[in-house]
Amino acid sequence: MKYSTFFTALTLFISITGTALAEAESHERKIEKYQYIEKLDKINFLPSLLPVIIENSDVIELTDKQLEVLLKWRDKNRETVIATQNEIARKLVEIKAAALSPDTSSARLIQMQNDVFRLQREVLEYKLSCRDLVINTFNKNNWEGFFLVLADKEMGVTLPELYISRR
Repeated sequence: MKYSTFFTALTLFISITGTALAEAESHERKIEKYQYIEKLDKINFLPSLLPVIIENSDVIELTDKQLEVLLKWRDKNRETVIATQNEIARKLVEIKAAALSPDTSSARLIQMQNDVFRLQREVLEYKLSCRDLVINTFNKNNWEGFFLVLADKEMGVTLPELYISRR
């Protein structure tokens, strides 16, 4: 009886601890994923603002319909964009290694760099598509909220002259 109670308590403790650890690991993986995406984003020329928009949809005052449109675009395109950014990172590492090899010709290095340019162009096209979607989805109130979020996040983005003059 004494051992039965002990094993029951031990089992309960392990299951609670396991659940807490799994939740902590899941949260850590999310943080790592966002940090990784931020690192990949440095490969590109346009900022990734959709995560900021979605995270601050309440401040930006997005309607449920507006948010749904943006989430659908993200769900449809996120994996492809991340895969392309991963490919860019991989190819940049390859270029650095190849540049140190005396067996790699200049023509090959140019070809490798052109591959990176092509992939960067693909990411740029996705980001421009997202930008167009945001432009066509936002209303005046959304833009005001969005600029407040950007100013609060200190993203190095200045308010457009038209917005400043209306305030």
